Amino acid sequence: MSINSNPLPARILMYSTFVVILTVGMREIAPILTTILFSVFAALILTPHIRWLKQKGIPGGLSVLLVILLFAFIVAVLGLVIAEAAIQFENQIPIYQTRLMGFIDILTRYIPSQGELSANSILRGIASTVISFISSIIHGLLNAGTTAGIIILTTAFLLIDASNAPEKMDSELEKQSKLHMSMSKFDKNLVGFLVIKAETNLITAVGITVVLLIGGIDFAILWGVLIFLLSYIPYIGLVLASIPPIMLALFKYGPVGALAVIIVIAIVDVLAENVVFPSLAGKGLKLSPGILFLSMIYWNYVLGTAGVLLSIPLTLILKILFESFDETKWLARLMSPTGDIKDEKP
Repeated sequence: MSINSNPLPARILMYSTFVVILTVGMREIAPILTTILFSVFAALILTPHIRWLKQKGIPGGLSVLLVILLFAFIVAVLGLVIAEAAIQFENQIPIYQTRLMGFIDILTRYIPSQGELSANSILRGIASTVISFISSIIHGLLNAGTTAGIIILTTAFLLIDASNAPEKMDSELEKQSKLHMSMSKFDKNLVGFLVIKAETNLITAVGITVVLLIGGIDFAILWGVLIFLLSYIPYIGLVLASIPPIMLALFKYGPVGALAVIIVIAIVDVLAENVVFPSLAGKGLKLSPGILFLSMIYWNYVLGTAGVLLSIPLTLILKILFESFDETKWLARLMSPTGDIKDEKP
């Protein structure tokens, strides 16, 4: 009996069971799966550079080697800079926390209290949560050295294999034109999005880092890397990454300095996300806010903190995959914002 001949409740139960088993399985192998996913995305981002070098007449093997060496060099240099800055910042976190609590005490003197629920206790709780979150991120960066080495090695093997991937796909799918076109579209859209999003995040991070360096904000490069990574998380990623430099600007220049950093970050983000990214990526890869929120919860449950960073690329993979086949295009439309769904209607 075929799956399509089963009644709807049986199919729903079947698919739900499959999703539950898949979720539990992925959670059990989360450390390995996270490393593989980061390696795959790194390989997808670097593959166009190999093709560009080939177009310039550089042999395929040498092109792969140059890209791998450049990738390893960038990761190694950034790793050393980040590790040094992260260690220094981690040692000063108690001092920053004490100064932040002092600012809160001064601020809340002018805010009336309502019984036990005072503004001071609320702000102190929020500040403690933020400090703990920042500490966990810094601690994670310090412990990522071994993982980064494995990611570089895995990415290198993937890039070596990717140089021959088009030929392999052509030989396997030459008699399946429709499937070949769907897979080609899937690959093109996914690589395009990852490259464009990485470039957008890089523009945002570099722009903000330059301003922080000019302003003399401590550990500016560390915050730039954090902004690059967390900018993959929509709505809240940049906000979370901006808290440390805003806090340091508050300590160094007072409220005016903190406000200036907030304004600069907002301007750079608006230019990058609303001018650069849409002009390059178009409207075809947008996700509804509800889907974004649910995907972050789901992938955080499955993969932990790394799942939050990977949630949007992984969800977009699913959407692109749905868009690549006529039978599942309706699912891709459901994942789009309301305005985009209306635009797609004939």
